[in-house]
Amino acid sequence: MSVILVEPSKPQNLGNIARAMMNFGFSDLIIVNPRLDLSDPKIKIVARRAEIIINQALLISKLQDIREDFKFVIGTTARIGSDYNLKRVAIPPEQLLREEFDCSKLAIVFGREQYGLSNEEIELCDLLVNIPTHMSYPVMNISHAVAIILYFLSQKFQEINHPDSKVKPKFRVASYKERQLLLNYFEQLIETTKYHPEKYHIAVQAFSNILSRGYVTGRELTTLMGVLKWINLNLQNKMEPSD
Repeated sequence: MSVILVEPSKPQNLGNIARAMMNFGFSDLIIVNPRLDLSDPKIKIVARRAEIIINQALLISKLQDIREDFKFVIGTTARIGSDYNLKRVAIPPEQLLREEFDCSKLAIVFGREQYGLSNEEIELCDLLVNIPTHMSYPVMNISHAVAIILYFLSQKFQEINHPDSKVKPKFRVASYKERQLLLNYFEQLIETTKYHPEKYHIAVQAFSNILSRGYVTGRELTTLMGVLKWINLNLQNKMEPSD
């Protein structure tokens, strides 16, 4: 599993994040467009032995560059959505992952210290997670949030990989490209039916949310894709003018 940090800017936070990663057994760090000097001695003072994680981190310019490298990308947010903001619908950390998921192709993304992830970056994520906090001060320090979420993930990985576990993956989870293809078929369908234009984007976002939270398998996805394609073709044939 990879931890992705978007534009980190505070040396102390980066040092603490690296330390939390080593505490819970994670080492693969990706840094998007860092806004600090990675050789800043303040980072080493805080990170201590975990400095090696930062030294070996992959540096990229934007999140889009590595989206297709992962089957599943989890975003994090301090601002949760509502019925009117489907992009910000989030689950708590304890609901993350299932036994059948391939954790080797998983990434979790943490946003900027000041304002988190942009809407465009959230659209690249399959799922959002939010740590429930007290309403008097809901926004956590990023290094604290990373530590909490990595703790939950490490516990879940232990469950999945425990030698006595009877639950083993028996099917392939659909890839990001496959889910996007199914989403495209859904968009074609609602375009063909001339669904309410003002509700178009909400419907697409809702369908995308369901796909992500459901961990759809490859077989399920191809079946659904066939159904949507068949419905769309039949609707188009009925709409064509007869001679």
